[in-house]
Amino acid sequence: MQASRKSIAETKKSVEHDHFTYRPLHQERREIRLVQLSCELQVASNGKSVPSLRMHHASFDGEDLPEYTTLSYTWGTGLKGIVFIEDEGKPARKLLVSTNLLDALCHFARLPDQSLETVRPVFWIDQLCINQNDKDEKNHQVAMMTEIFGQAKMTNVWLGSRKATLSCEVVTKYDQDVSRIMEVVSNDPELRDDYSSASQGVDRILSEVSKDDWEHLHALADFCTHPWFERAWVVQEVATSSKVIVHWEGGKCGWSSFQNLWHLLHLLIQRIMVAKVCHEMAAVHVSSRILNTLQTTVSQSLNPPRTYPLIELVENMLMWGTTRATQPEDLIYSTMGIASDKDTCGIEVDYKKHYTEIFTDAALQFLKTLGAQALAWSCQRTKTNDPPQLPSWVPDLRLQLGFMVIEPIAPHRFDLSSKQFSAAGNRNFEYIVDEKREKLSIRTFYVDKVVEVKPFYFMAEHFVSAGSITLQYQAWLADYGKFFDFAAARVPTRYDDSARQEMHWRIPVADRYFDGDANAVRRAGLEVKDWYKAILHPDHSLSASAVSMSAKYKTLIFMKPHVVFLTATGYIGLGHPDTVEGDEVHLVQGSEVPFLLRKTDGLYQLGSQAYVHGIMDGELVEDNTEFPWQEIH
Repeated sequence: MQASRKSIAETKKSVEHDHFTYRPLHQERREIRLVQLSCELQVASNGKSVPSLRMHHASFDGEDLPEYTTLSYTWGTGLKGIVFIEDEGKPARKLLVSTNLLDALCHFARLPDQSLETVRPVFWIDQLCINQNDKDEKNHQVAMMTEIFGQAKMTNVWLGSRKATLSCEVVTKYDQDVSRIMEVVSNDPELRDDYSSASQGVDRILSEVSKDDWEHLHALADFCTHPWFERAWVVQEVATSSKVIVHWEGGKCGWSSFQNLWHLLHLLIQRIMVAKVCHEMAAVHVSSRILNTLQTTVSQSLNPPRTYPLIELVENMLMWGTTRATQPEDLIYSTMGIASDKDTCGIEVDYKKHYTEIFTDAALQFLKTLGAQALAWSCQRTKTNDPPQLPSWVPDLRLQLGFMVIEPIAPHRFDLSSKQFSAAGNRNFEYIVDEKREKLSIRTFYVDKVVEVKPFYFMAEHFVSAGSITLQYQAWLADYGKFFDFAAARVPTRYDDSARQEMHWRIPVADRYFDGDANAVRRAGLEVKDWYKAILHPDHSLSASAVSMSAKYKTLIFMKPHVVFLTATGYIGLGHPDTVEGDEVHLVQGSEVPFLLRKTDGLYQLGSQAYVHGIMDGELVEDNTEFPWQEIH
């Protein structure tokens, strides 16, 4: 005992003065560092409990790779915690760590060995096992992240100490309930896409929810809004792990159980929103963005049903908000390891480069993968005024898709085998990038110049009940119609009477319709025309039920909040809210929809996609139509 006290005292003394120094890794042997966590906490000079760890190197190419687990967590802000690390028998030295990591290490140190399913807990933890001040090492180790998580016995997710507590008993109870409900829902196509319709199972749970249970559901909502679900690295870490255990202060559960809990929360919230019967749950603010983040993560996890190109992974993360990272380029690095085109994209992990270079690398890969459709995807993002400026054809991936982007005229779709429009005909997309990677040359055909812009915003919060949708949409369509008639009268030769009538119901939805049965977007048909008549003229023989509520809702969401514009020769179309008079409508060779380009100081910049009535099916393009090269800056 006396010797033990002396050892601790010596350790404390050394920690007061010496900081931990990393031994270099042998990159040729693909070495990593692992840390073995002591089950005893030491006491630092400030009286606080401090974890102690023993570090050693292991190689993926050798036979000395022991069984280990990985830790997935949020760093948080600031390095205010201290751990003791002993390396190769040298005296322990202190290393500053984030408070959240310190909490996690203290938590795991207190757990019995069997709780982590390993004799003694051996971890790979990025904050400890990578020398964060050595960019060359960081490049090498981050490039190995997929393999590091894939080779681990399991990944432990640490959600930390939350405002509310969630007991393992509650997890087990709701896990069983939701498993039964989800089995019913998954076997019924009508219920699968509408959780609120799973009424029997949800209503039964609601009727059994006691006051204490509501507190547990508040706790679950608190967990689902944890910043961990917003981390850019979450998708890769979970997707490549063979097993995932979610830990928090006071409990743990498997990933499938946590997924079931999320489904329960989603079911209850959807049901309560429809029934409007529960005031208690109204206080629970659970962002749909975070819920969708979790769903996206789950869909990629453990056994992905298919592989995804880099642009589709980035799209999902931007859409649902899994973009929280210390550095902007991590949005690319965190997805690259599980992308189907990782070996051909030509992007290497390099933290010495500025994030704008990485975004440009990604933009070139997107062009290589999707051609002109990548331009349509890139120009959705509103450019910021923060220096340094990116070229207009490079997407600013710092901006989240769910908040900063206008839903594109051409629907998000990464299957290039089927196109809805063919404004530029069936020609192949061509592009050239200059050596400085600042100018993108593409072939375009000038159509016309915008001379008038009128905003029409129909926001999603208007969707409360069938009656309010009808009233709002009546006023909205009537206002639309007046502008269409006014615009068509200015150039009466542009559209005949039939075309004028058609534009009233095609333009507002960009000539698209969401087919709820097929879960697909297609060109607008007679059902949209009938719906238009039913909404605008309630006494019409057709009723608003001609098109399902979900189809109406989703069709409108696709086009909000575009503006309507008129060109000099009488074309009418929809564009981005940033559209201004003087913007030019161009057909881009290889693109299915027109684009708006803006000339500033004699240089063109990429604007947005556009829907222009009467030219979406190649009406302006013939076999001999020339598409001159145009530089985009």
